[in-house]
Amino acid sequence: MGFLSWKLNRMMTNILTSYFVEMEVDVTVEQWRALIPIYKLDGMSQGLLCTHLSQEKTGVSRLVAALEKRGLLTRKPSNEDRRVKFLHITEKGRNLIETSMEEVLKRHDEAVSHIDPEELAICKKVMWQLIEPILDPGCFEEYSDPEIDR
Repeated sequence: MGFLSWKLNRMMTNILTSYFVEMEVDVTVEQWRALIPIYKLDGMSQGLLCTHLSQEKTGVSRLVAALEKRGLLTRKPSNEDRRVKFLHITEKGRNLIETSMEEVLKRHDEAVSHIDPEELAICKKVMWQLIEPILDPGCFEEYSDPEIDR
């Protein structure tokens, strides 16, 4: 199961990477995916982004620094606790998500077009049944959007 999910992730990432190269989108797939929660929940803390991405602080810190360097988001320290950073998507970042989302979803749909929709729904349901017991309970409810979450 782990190998299959890893392999599928790599294949889908490669599809998106080739699209980003073709369309000259100047971010990695990982950076693009990290922008989505900030796009949906502007002003979230960097710690909450770690939870949403299920990643360690150091990796998310590198992602955020790269996105900030590209002008796609800004970090603002909390007034109460300077260690806490709030993430705000910039107009450039918002534009990147909005102009690429339709094509990303199209590429996704093409990748699964040969699968019976009922079987795909069962596969997603089973995967969520594996994920949910481990996932932070509030991780996705604040910004759930079925169009982006697929």
